[in-house]
Amino acid sequence: MEEQSREDIMIRLLLVDDQPAVRRGLRVRFQLEPDLQVVGEASTGREALTLAQTLSPDVVLMDIEMPGMDGIEAAAALGMVVPQSAVVILSIHTDRQTRMRAQVAGAVAFVEKGGTSDTLLAIIRQAAR
Repeated sequence: MEEQSREDIMIRLLLVDDQPAVRRGLRVRFQLEPDLQVVGEASTGREALTLAQTLSPDVVLMDIEMPGMDGIEAAAALGMVVPQSAVVILSIHTDRQTRMRAQVAGAVAFVEKGGTSDTLLAIIRQAAR
């Protein structure tokens, strides 16, 4: 019964990364998952704020390094404007200080960009609960 209910739930994702190739790769990978739907893509933190207010994603998968408003600033702002959306940080920066800044900003999880897709998928599904 648990498997059936899992398939019935569609997780709506907003991808936020300033590198189009990264967003494209994530989108292609997520299209293979029956319970994930990419509802939007943003290349800056400010664009993510605008799209999140319109799209109300379940999960915002966000890079840290972006021009203008970075991912940590955007995570904090998202918590105020779309508190129902869980922010998962996806970054190459995995030092303790960066992880703590992300957590303080309201991110529910932090995933290393070099990690496995299985780990990322599990964290996205957990964040959507």
